[in-house]
Amino acid sequence: MLKREAIVFIDGSNWYHNSKSLIGKSKRIDFNCLAKLICEKFDLILKQIRYYNAVPDIKDDKEVYYNHIKFLDKLKKDGVIVKTRKLKYIKKLKIKIEKGVDVLIASDMIRKTLVKKECKVCVLISGDADFIPVMEIIKDSKNEAITCSVINGYARELLQGKFRYLILKKEDLDSCCL
Repeated sequence: MLKREAIVFIDGSNWYHNSKSLIGKSKRIDFNCLAKLICEKFDLILKQIRYYNAVPDIKDDKEVYYNHIKFLDKLKKDGVIVKTRKLKYIKKLKIKIEKGVDVLIASDMIRKTLVKKECKVCVLISGDADFIPVMEIIKDSKNEAITCSVINGYARELLQGKFRYLILKKEDLDSCCL
């Protein structure tokens, strides 16, 4: 059987909040290493890595903003395609929320798999069950969507066997820490 090409889609915020329980806030993951590790486990050819996240407003906290931009620039230098939206601040509630990132990921999964036919497999690094509808569309088209995440924050619906999945363990992450 021929190996199939895969594009890895990383839900940055979901990844950060779920993985920090295993690796801490200070360690960084080499996403090229992690994507290769995942593709090896599923016998896939890694075609591309795409990272999605919301960017804070410079007016809210310059240091956080510049650190985030520095991180995204490093990803770009490492060959990762970075797609962003602005982080929204709701003054009434005094909270910051990510808006539109999941839709951006889902639309790119459909575009890359079904419209442009650039891959046969979408590997989603996220534990968010909101992606199930797009994963079903991809599966119905005779392509595949796989999810990967650490167990903390991995939605139960993604682990029920409808899709292939990989629970990333501490040793997997440690092998890809910078």
